[in-house]
Formats: sequence, C-alpha cells, structure tokens
Amino acid sequence: MKTSLKFLCLLLLASFGVKSQTPDSINVYYYENYPYSYSESGKLKGIEVDIIDEYIYWLKEKKNIVMNLNPKPFKEFSTFYNAVKGAGSKVIGIGSVTYNTEREKDIQFSAPYMQNLAVLITDGRVATVKTKSRDEVSKAFNGMTAMVVNNSSHLVYINDLKKSFAPDLKINTTETQSSVLSSIAADRKVFGFVDIVAYWSYLKMNPEKFLKIQKAFNTPKEMLGFIMPKNSVHAAYINEFFEAGFGFTSTKRYHQILEKYLGHEIIEAVEIK
Repeated sequence: MKTSLKFLCLLLLASFGVKSQTPDSINVYYYENYPYSYSESGKLKGIEVDIIDEYIYWLKEKKNIVMNLNPKPFKEFSTFYNAVKGAGSKVIGIGSVTYNTEREKDIQFSAPYMQNLAVLITDGRVATVKTKSRDEVSKAFNGMTAMVVNNSSHLVYINDLKKSFAPDLKINTTETQSSVLSSIAADRKVFGFVDIVAYWSYLKMNPEKFLKIQKAFNTPKEMLGFIMPKNSVHAAYINEFFEAGFGFTSTKRYHQILEKYLGHEIIEAVEIK
C-alpha cells in the first residue's frame, strides 16, 4: 500500500510538471580570450564566465533547475566554433562571437550581452588615414600585410578592404587577437582588425607599445552573444534570462561584471544600454 501511494505521488508530480532538484551539467565550451573567458591560477574567470554563473543561479532560483558547470577550453577560435556547431544539445559556447547572418545558418545565438566595435590597428608611426578614398587608402597600405583571426568577422572586413582598395594586399591569418596585435607591434608593415576590448586589453598589458586605431575604418557597433547548436535545450531559457523584464543587461550585477574586468574608458563603448 505504501509503495502504491509513493508511486501515485510521483505520477502526480510528473503530471504537474514539477522539476526535480537533481543536478545536471551545463557543458560550456569556451575560447580562451582575455577578458571574456580565461583561466588564471587554475580558476576560470572573465566577463562571459561570470554571466554564465549568473545564468546558472537564475535557473536554480527561477526554474528550480540545478546545473553544474562543466567547462571545456579551446585555444583556437575556429576549432571552438566548429565544436559548438557539432555539439550536443546541452552545450553553450562562450567566445566573444559576433552576430552575423552566415553564422546563424550554423548555430543559434543568445540575446546579446555586449556591444562590439571592430577597429583597424596599425603601428603608431603609420600615417593616419583621414578618408576612405581609394587613393589615400591604397597609398597608406601599399606594401603592407594584413593579419586577422581565421574565420572571424574581421577576415570579412579585410577581404572587403582588399576588394575595394588594395587588390594586391597579402592576408595572413592566426587564431588569437593578441597574436594579431603582437604582429602589428613587431612590424610596422602589418595591420589588422581586432575587437576594441582586445585592443584595450593588449595596451593595458603592454603600455610601452605604440599602436593606434585608424578610425576611418571603425565598423558599426556589432553585437556579441553566446552560441549554441541548433538543437540546444538552453536557447529558450538563456534568452528569457537575458530579456525577461528589463533584461539582465539593465541590472546592477551586469554593470558590476563589466566594471570588474574593464576600465571606465571602454565600458561606455561596449555595454548594452
């Protein structure tokens, strides 16, 4: 009789959709990229990591779903992106990924968590390009080599620049934005696109380097989002987390996370308003 009663109670709980407190794992693939997601002294840190922690807390408090973080690092952006694209339904990718329509054919994006501004960087001694006239741009980049992250939106921008202004431009690719910036700092004949946060972070760690933004090539503000495979079980939940009410990006906690990792001179350019 007791067994039958217990079984009946379980059936009733299931029929009303009551979720269990049994822990499950959230598999987070992350592209190591300071200050978004990185490991320091064996501890996972960064803007995206802190936001994922807030999402896990929200699942527990609002949905009665307990999740344990199961992180997996990637050193190369293209490897990270392809791994998320082909992953199982419980994977979320955090890798400062820019929205674009081509990527939306492969993966799902969450609602945005930051704005992004892609900037063209040169050695500080390179003449400032004041206008995007063909003559001025061709003269400025004559004999130079572009360096960009492979499979990134920056590669699209460089290819557009080559097509419009410098058909003979040589383009090399790498897997990290810090490599792009190090190459520019080492050789005044190298230039490339990076995210504004990557540029800020590099100068913070290398204040002696003389680099500059060629502002004529600043892109319109892009949006960064977490990425998920097409069959993701997290898509609806994480979008609710970001967008319910006034949205997570309107909260004090969101601003605290940005202030924890970024300087005031850069926050204005990247925060979601």
